[in-house]
Amino acid sequence: MRYSSTLLASIITLIVGAQPRILHFTRTSGFDHQTRGVSLAMFQSIASELGLLVDDDATSAPFSDSSTLAQYSVIVFSNTSGNAILNAQQQANFEAWVANGGRVMGIHAASDTYRHSTANGGNTGAWDFYAELIGASVQENPNHVSGTPQYSMQHMVTHASTANLPDPWVKNEEYYYWEGGYYGPNNVEVLRVEGTVGPNGQMNSYDAPRPMSWYRIEPNGSRVFYTALGHDQSNYTSDVLYRTHIRDALAWLLDGSTNLLIPSTKPEIHVFPNPATDMLIIDTDDTWTGSSVHLMDATGRTVLQATISGQRTTVPLNGLAHGTYMLRTKDFVLLVQIIR
Repeated sequence: MRYSSTLLASIITLIVGAQPRILHFTRTSGFDHQTRGVSLAMFQSIASELGLLVDDDATSAPFSDSSTLAQYSVIVFSNTSGNAILNAQQQANFEAWVANGGRVMGIHAASDTYRHSTANGGNTGAWDFYAELIGASVQENPNHVSGTPQYSMQHMVTHASTANLPDPWVKNEEYYYWEGGYYGPNNVEVLRVEGTVGPNGQMNSYDAPRPMSWYRIEPNGSRVFYTALGHDQSNYTSDVLYRTHIRDALAWLLDGSTNLLIPSTKPEIHVFPNPATDMLIIDTDDTWTGSSVHLMDATGRTVLQATISGQRTTVPLNGLAHGTYMLRTKDFVLLVQIIR
């Protein structure tokens, strides 16, 4: 079937809707992981896939005006740190934004930002609201395992953020400790790392199996997702599974406002990589065998057609120009980005 450009634009509008806007916030007043650029590039890539807009900030200026904050569907605290990244008025504006249903993602050192009173050596926390919202403050001395060793993480509940991840997920990471810090009582644990070995070469009490990613849905509809993963720059540049975890968590935070179909259980269909270069891989269950796949350009013209055969189908993209295409099969629709 041929779609007119007007009809295709209407379909895309229905799928994507008004483009949600996210704030990628990276200000630090403590340890700086130097991941701003690579984190932004990853989120820009994800935004292209999900039909989002991304604003980048390392100054805290957007928090100074409530009307500016109001335009954001999600605020991402990507490796922020320290107790001096927002002033009192900016904190108040952020609290009001959250109370109005704002959604928050925290990455890695976001839990080393505004450390909770109980994780501060008995000192009064500078802003306990934030730590309680994110759900944790990392332990001090030691904060984490030594280096980025490889350990296995187990899925704890069915959640969109892990629907496309292996179980267990084996990953090199700077695994955080919570025992002597703060861990919120209402977090819903998504990923748990196995017991680790501490910097002293021993398995300490704080090395016990512990959460690495979690979520919460607040009574006012606000959603929070945090992952302690994301220390090394390679997470953002070459770790496909990490990107998938963040992408699917972001789609969950937006609650259906993206073009990504996130299943609540193991997906029936998974299309990757996206953006793609030379090929698309389509993983399905057996019920999809024989279904036709159509890839259409912006004019609605089918530029590629394939048939799903078995649980994995490889679709070559040779000869297709850089740009955004629509992939359709059965009841599944996805915008695919091809880069050259």
